[in-house]
Amino acid sequence: MRLLFVLWMPATVLGAAAPAVTMSAQEAGASLLGAGFPGRRVAPLLARIAPPPCPPGAPGGLGIKLCSRPGFDALAGPEARPGYLESENRPRIPAPIRHSGQGEAFLYSLVVPGLSQYRLGTRRWIAYAGLEAVSALLYFRFRADARRSRAAYRDFAWERARLGMSPGPRRDGDFFYYEVLSKWDASGAWDSDSSLQGLQPETDPSTYNGSVWALAVEIFSLDPSVPERSPGYVRALDYYRTRGYGAPFLWAWMGKGARTRYGELISESDHRSRSIRRALWVLVANHMVSAIDGLIMVRLGTQPHTDRTELVFSVGTS
Repeated sequence: MRLLFVLWMPATVLGAAAPAVTMSAQEAGASLLGAGFPGRRVAPLLARIAPPPCPPGAPGGLGIKLCSRPGFDALAGPEARPGYLESENRPRIPAPIRHSGQGEAFLYSLVVPGLSQYRLGTRRWIAYAGLEAVSALLYFRFRADARRSRAAYRDFAWERARLGMSPGPRRDGDFFYYEVLSKWDASGAWDSDSSLQGLQPETDPSTYNGSVWALAVEIFSLDPSVPERSPGYVRALDYYRTRGYGAPFLWAWMGKGARTRYGELISESDHRSRSIRRALWVLVANHMVSAIDGLIMVRLGTQPHTDRTELVFSVGTS
C-alpha cells in the first residue's frame, strides 16, 4: 500500500500534461525506494501490482504501466540472460560473446577475401570480393602486357644490334644484359686478336668490353703498355671474363635512332613490371585486411537484445 500511495501522489501534483518518461523496472525501483535499495528486488513487486503490458498514454491524469520494450528482461535473474553483465546499482550491459572460431574466421578471409564477412552476414564481403576480382584481373592483364613488352625489346635487339655479330643460334641474356645494350652502342670484341694464344681483351674504352678491361687495368694497377708483365695480370683477366660479354652476346647498334627506340621499349617494359607489382600488392593487402577484419568482427561480436521490461510513466489529458 505504501508503494501504491507513492505512485499515486504525482498525479495530484503534476495536473497538466507532460512528456512521457521511460525507465527500466530496476531504475524505477531504485529511484522510488532510494539508490541504496537494489532495483532488482523491487521489479517483482511492481509486476504484481501493475497490469499486463499495454500501450502508454491513457487519457486523463497520470498513468503508470509496466510495458514490454526491446531490450532485456528486467524481471528475470542474471542467470536467465547469458551474455549480459549486471550490477546492483546500474543497468545491465551487453558482454562480448566468446567465439571459438576466431582462427577459422581469419583463415577463411585470408584464403578467400570476404568469406568470413559473408558467413557473418555483413555486406562488406561484396567490397572485398569485388576488389579481389578487379586486382586479380589487372594483375593477369599487366603480366601479359609485360611479357609482350619483354619479347618486343628482345626481338628488336636481336634484329637491330645482335644479328650478324653473335655467331650460332640466338641466346637471350638476363635483364642486366639488355639494360647494358640500352647504354652502349657496341660491345666491342671479346678477343681482340684471336691469332694469339690466350685471351686478348678489347682495349677500346668506347665499347662495353673495352671499358671493363680499362677498369680492370686500373683496379689491379697494370702497365697499359705491357699489361701481361704486371703481377696482377691474371686477376685482371679473371675480372674481364666475369664481367665482359663473350661471342654469343656481342652487339653493335645499326641505324640512326635504333638504340633510342630500344630504350623506349625497355622503359615501357619496366612500367609494365611496376604495374604488376602494384596489382600484386593490392591483392596481398586485400587478403590481409579481409582476414583481420573477419577476426575483429568475431572477437567484438555481441548477442542480440531480448525483450526488455520497462516501467512507463505517461501523463495525458482527457
